[in-house]
Amino acid sequence: MSNSIQGLLNSIIESMLPKINSVIQGVVKSNHLDPWGQVAHGTDNLGSIDLGPCNASAIANYNIKNMIGLSSLNIDQLEITSVQQGATPRELVGTMNMTASLKSNLNAQVGGSLEAKCGLEHPSIRIYGIAGISGLRATAIGTFNASTDENRVCINTITFSTVSINYSTQVSLNELGIFNVFSTPLNEMIAELFKGQIRGAISSAITPIINEEFKNLTPQCQSL
Repeated sequence: MSNSIQGLLNSIIESMLPKINSVIQGVVKSNHLDPWGQVAHGTDNLGSIDLGPCNASAIANYNIKNMIGLSSLNIDQLEITSVQQGATPRELVGTMNMTASLKSNLNAQVGGSLEAKCGLEHPSIRIYGIAGISGLRATAIGTFNASTDENRVCINTITFSTVSINYSTQVSLNELGIFNVFSTPLNEMIAELFKGQIRGAISSAITPIINEEFKNLTPQCQSL
């Protein structure tokens, strides 16, 4: 397929970006993802603690909530990388790459409690702090369908596969008193949540939003 057609298709894509970014950012808020009320929660055994009469399991009950900043998601680049003729002479299909980032960092509240039980001994302490995400980058591979006639070329559909997310996480929690021996394991556990479960939750949340808004904004056409 000629470079001129690919260049024309990319110019259509480029003209769509300001609109798609503004729409996506608004939809993230309307879908209650900024702030994101309940992001993750659960229970984990951090290890054993000597309470005197016996050793007891230190159980962390945690929740990650009120995450802010996801509406600053911005598609930085959207580029068609290949173009082929489709099922008919006037149909075009191909692949495209997307890169996106956040214009601000994500911050979430960490809450919960840490407790142990040994007979009548039942110490507990509140968990509270902040988890911050910085340097978020999102990438995805997509496909498109376009059509041509004598006067114009139109991009009719754009669909992306699962958006891949990468970022850095910093966790800052309160002092844990008699449970301070578990400070590092607790911080690492929260950080692992952001590397796994929460990373997947962010991807699962934004992928359909991006695809739905491209569906709403297509077809887009340009004169030949």
